[in-house]
Amino acid sequence: VKMPPLRRRQVTIPLVLLFLMIEPISSLSISSAPSPPSSKILLLGASGFVGQEIVKQAKDRSNIELICTSTSGKDGTVAIDLTSPDAEEKVARLAKGCAGVISTVGSLSGTSLDREINAGTAAAARGAFSAGIERFVTIGNNPRVRRLSKSVAFLNDYATGKEESERVIRELFGAKACIVQPTFVYGGDEFGVSPPRVASSVGRLAEEVLGLYPLQALSRALPDSLGVPLEAPTSVESVASACLNVGLGFCEGYDVLDSKDAIAMAATSHRPRGCINEDECSIEEEEETQRRRDEIQRMLTNPVDSDGSHDPIALMEELELLRPSSTKPAYDESLNSRWSFVLSKSDVGTDILKQLQTEEGFSPLQLVFAVRDVYMKISQEQRLVEIVLESRVLGADVDVTLSTSLMPMSYDDENDGVLFVERFEGVRLGGIELPLPNSWRGSRYLEITYLDGTMMIARGNSGEPHFLLRGE
Repeated sequence: VKMPPLRRRQVTIPLVLLFLMIEPISSLSISSAPSPPSSKILLLGASGFVGQEIVKQAKDRSNIELICTSTSGKDGTVAIDLTSPDAEEKVARLAKGCAGVISTVGSLSGTSLDREINAGTAAAARGAFSAGIERFVTIGNNPRVRRLSKSVAFLNDYATGKEESERVIRELFGAKACIVQPTFVYGGDEFGVSPPRVASSVGRLAEEVLGLYPLQALSRALPDSLGVPLEAPTSVESVASACLNVGLGFCEGYDVLDSKDAIAMAATSHRPRGCINEDECSIEEEEETQRRRDEIQRMLTNPVDSDGSHDPIALMEELELLRPSSTKPAYDESLNSRWSFVLSKSDVGTDILKQLQTEEGFSPLQLVFAVRDVYMKISQEQRLVEIVLESRVLGADVDVTLSTSLMPMSYDDENDGVLFVERFEGVRLGGIELPLPNSWRGSRYLEITYLDGTMMIARGNSGEPHFLLRGE
């Protein structure tokens, strides 16, 4: 069963809880399908910002063959000008035998050339279609950015050219076309003006801060001219990875990636998957596997005791591969329990939360707002989730509880029982139900990728795993 992303508004769970700044736990990154028959991709615009990152990632994955083009033909690329009369024929010839075509071609110069260059991707789409290519991926804009661009004189040609090419792509490829629509893409080590570019050091901070739910809600409430600058940017690494995964067929059902979260989900679709089949393991193998599970738990729970060389994300991904095949969280009563978050990662939200936690030591922030505990309770036969924030506000104990409901889903036999659809139900402050706007009541995916008697891994909004320990 193909599982396209839900189209409803997403609610960032812990951030609703008095702006608790930790990445949400309840969002799905759709898992990868088996490798396609062909891992060859035709990349148009390989010398550009996103194109160069796609080339880098393809080399890192080692099993992807790229045919790279650029307008100049430099650095080993094939020279193609998509505005030339023979562009369609050239693309058709190069695309034969490819799993998909990715176009990162674009121009933002503020001149009339923008329309001609951006509309040129239509010729590439016609060439790919005539070569029998199934999937075509291109870079567009978030709908709000597109509307704003159409209203600004020097950006109008840019937006119009994008619209013209996207219309042709949709007509030819239908649901097999994918338009990646970021708001603003950051990356690299340098800043730029034409085109505008923000370095990773600043962009990553902007993504974390502007991704906080209060700012997301404010952005949506404002008109485009004021709201778009408050939209969280997306890293070039995430955009490039999403393009590759969709182009290779790792994640079906994506005809548009119109938000940072949707791009992040597609970007993580190639991650390794698997589980341990206990019936095929010897006693010695099972004992060794269990020893490794215990070792990973120790390193994640007590990172100070390790030598500091272990990446928490890599450890959690390894643990996911050690999930027993018989474990189906959606049908497993052991999921019903209290689960405590282990703050093993280091990002802006997690670091602020650590400063607010009383058990982490004293911080001046705790004089106003202190966190005693953050945990998740699952009950009612794996159907109800409560995220509980035990806090102290100006010396008074205040508990905030966010409730969601769960419905199990299935997308393949091996991973049956791992996937849920989660629906936001409400928030209680000190036991009192808070009135919330309907726009906050949305649904999204939750994926529990590991579960045993003591620990759990759940995939978060950026596709990164989160580690939880069973409480008393």
